[in-house]
Amino acid sequence: MMAKIELKYITKESPLLIDKKERNKGVVQTAENDSFWQLRGISLDINDGEAVGLVGMNGSGKSALLQIIAGLTQQTTGFITCPSRINLASATHGLADDQTGLENIRTKIAEADIDSFKGDHLTNGVINFCELGQWLYRPVSEYSIGMRARLSLGIALYIQPELVLIDDLFFLLDQDFFQKTAARIQRLKDLGVSFFISDSRGLNVEAFCERTVWLQFGEQQDFGPSRDVMQQYQYFIDYYYGLSLPEQNDYLAKKQQEQVDFDISHLYDEFKSEQFKQGYTRKDEPRMRKAFFVERGADPVGKTAKKEKTVNTESEPAPAQPKKSGKMGWIVTAAVILVFGGGWWFAESQQFSLSGKQASESSQVEKREKADSSSLAAAKKKSNTSSDIAASSAAKKQASEKKASSEKAASEKAASEKKASSEKSASSASSSSQEETQTVNVGDGETIGELAQKYATTVAKIQELNNMGSDINLTAGDSVKVPK
Repeated sequence: MMAKIELKYITKESPLLIDKKERNKGVVQTAENDSFWQLRGISLDINDGEAVGLVGMNGSGKSALLQIIAGLTQQTTGFITCPSRINLASATHGLADDQTGLENIRTKIAEADIDSFKGDHLTNGVINFCELGQWLYRPVSEYSIGMRARLSLGIALYIQPELVLIDDLFFLLDQDFFQKTAARIQRLKDLGVSFFISDSRGLNVEAFCERTVWLQFGEQQDFGPSRDVMQQYQYFIDYYYGLSLPEQNDYLAKKQQEQVDFDISHLYDEFKSEQFKQGYTRKDEPRMRKAFFVERGADPVGKTAKKEKTVNTESEPAPAQPKKSGKMGWIVTAAVILVFGGGWWFAESQQFSLSGKQASESSQVEKREKADSSSLAAAKKKSNTSSDIAASSAAKKQASEKKASSEKAASEKAASEKKASSEKSASSASSSSQEETQTVNVGDGETIGELAQKYATTVAKIQELNNMGSDINLTAGDSVKVPK
């Protein structure tokens, strides 16, 4: 259940004013007794739709606490956390005596920043509830105490009530109007409106309030279920009025002296201990002291917890990790493509280099054969022009022998190359047969380089397995051997 208002460490110090007559008698104010504490460390809260009662003897601090909550006076220390609108119903505060009853109603509506249409509706509601008749058009200063109570309750219970403070008004109402007020309070509680009700009669507190605070000489004696607190309070009343008059005076003097001697440092130490439990350290003490004695705003512990909750809630969704892993995946993929692409380019360049070398060797062989043919033709021409038959015969014989020798050498060379090629083919076939291979079909437009990259091999290896020589052309649908 959400708290409508939370009070912590509330104190109120007031000066003691000594008149001239007592000063002449020798009663002099000192640093120890020039003030007293109306309130001494009040801490409590109210939930939505809940009413909390305030009970205590006259002078216990009930009205002082309600005036602090309403913002009419400033607490000396402590924190009030309340995001809700607060309405005060009091016979002595909140009404302008120089204005009529109707003017007071319209002034409160204007302060609440309500539009004119809704303002007229609320004005009629307050008028009908108060039942003041022609007195609405007379100054409030002419009202009786009961009439002031009616007007104050009507304004507090109708003009945007969220948290309503009722300062001991019920005993001023006649029976019929009290019943009307009780029905309005119960209806507002059902709608989530919360109440602080100060009343001198315990019966009313038990009727309206789920919990009750018992104040005694500015100190919080008890806070809990109304029936239990009222029982303890009645025990005290019976005890006090059972004392003799001198005993009562001694009791009052003792308690009033306690209000003068109250040491605020003990309450501040309690506040510091709470702060240290929240993670604050000694170096934060100047800020804590300022918040406690000077700022007196909302509870800093509550604000810290709310801030941490907001930060944790905002930091829960963290979609950065998937993005990071995706980026790394792209980097790895690019590296793999570069490696395989570089290997394929190297294999292709080696293949083209080998083909160029073979073409160069073939050109040199053709040049040698052409030179031999030229020398043979020159020798033949020389033998025809010679007149010496013997020389001609010898030249023919020499040419015939040389030709035979050349043909034999060429035949032997061809046989040797053929044998070497056969052995190389046999060796290649033998080695390829020893390796594990698989047969795949060439896809439409697929090149030998793409095939090599696809099966993690080289172009030269595919040429070797398929006896392609230097050929790099593939036809769609062909069956090609590749390593497994």
